[in-house]
Amino acid sequence: MAVYNSKDTAMVIFAKAKYNKTDANGNPLFPNVESPNTINPDGSNTPFNPPTPNTPNIPTTDLTASNSTGLTFKDAIVGLGIYGAVKNVANYYKNNYGDIMQDSNAQAEINEAMNLINMGLNIGVGFAVGGVVGGIASIIGTGVNVGLQTASYQRMLHRNNVQSQIMMDRTNYASINGGR
Repeated sequence: MAVYNSKDTAMVIFAKAKYNKTDANGNPLFPNVESPNTINPDGSNTPFNPPTPNTPNIPTTDLTASNSTGLTFKDAIVGLGIYGAVKNVANYYKNNYGDIMQDSNAQAEINEAMNLINMGLNIGVGFAVGGVVGGIASIIGTGVNVGLQTASYQRMLHRNNVQSQIMMDRTNYASINGGR
């Protein structure tokens, strides 16, 4: 066995070699014992005798150590936490702009703009991931979604008109334009 270790690498090489030591009469001292390998990993012919065989230094990976980009594991976790916090604050203000500024029309416009952006992103991702077939599938899915939203909106308008008509009948109004 030969053991080679450096700062970044640990390698153990196993090979068989016969133990060829003999006594004064030429008889082998240990006939059934194989001698340790003396192959030197640096390629030289000098025997290699490690100070502590079978215990090479195995490099450890430190998750807090810097990688080639200079970013540490700890920095990545902190960055993800900050990103999450900023995203949550932005979503809060985006979703509650109408309540904060007392402008429900602007909130409706923000919501519609975000819906359009999300539809565009979904179609883009469909093309990016699935090519032309994925893009067409995402366009069809987006079209079905818009159709269902339109149908729901039409039912809501009809329901509101019916309720308005019932209220006008109860209060004896002849039409929406007024009159007695």
